[in-house]
Amino acid sequence: MKKLIILFVGALLVSCSQPNPSFDGNVDLAKSWFEKWQAEDIDGLAAMISDDVEWQGAFYGQPLMTNKSDVLDYINGWIGAMEDISYTPENYLPGVDPETNMPNGSVRTYGTWTGKNTASGKNFEVLFYHYMTFDENGMIINGGDFGDATGTVVAVSE
Repeated sequence: MKKLIILFVGALLVSCSQPNPSFDGNVDLAKSWFEKWQAEDIDGLAAMISDDVEWQGAFYGQPLMTNKSDVLDYINGWIGAMEDISYTPENYLPGVDPETNMPNGSVRTYGTWTGKNTASGKNFEVLFYHYMTFDENGMIINGGDFGDATGTVVAVSE
């Protein structure tokens, strides 16, 4: 009986320490998201965003975006102003539910964006943090960007 209890507790500890089973698939979705950014594929990005998305942009004072149209305007602003966009991730990490602190399948990533401002021709290299929560259909329902977006735009302006 003692061995059975030890096995049960061990299995419970291992299962609690593992990311949500959907995490690996969501990492693949996140990687696809960044590939579409690099290809400037706005239609492909739009196809990954839920109509009821919540997204936090990275510009100073920017309010939470609560619909797909606003998020697409935000993305179009970046893609329209920059070219040769590339994201090099440092990692992809499991996110947690903010209420339970348990892995929920969401994806966080830290990485470096590089590219060039279309108008000035100036290059940029900037560190960012991104998070994405996907629904059961692989659509982004929650996400955001943290980095110095305003500083980046000012640094590469004409």
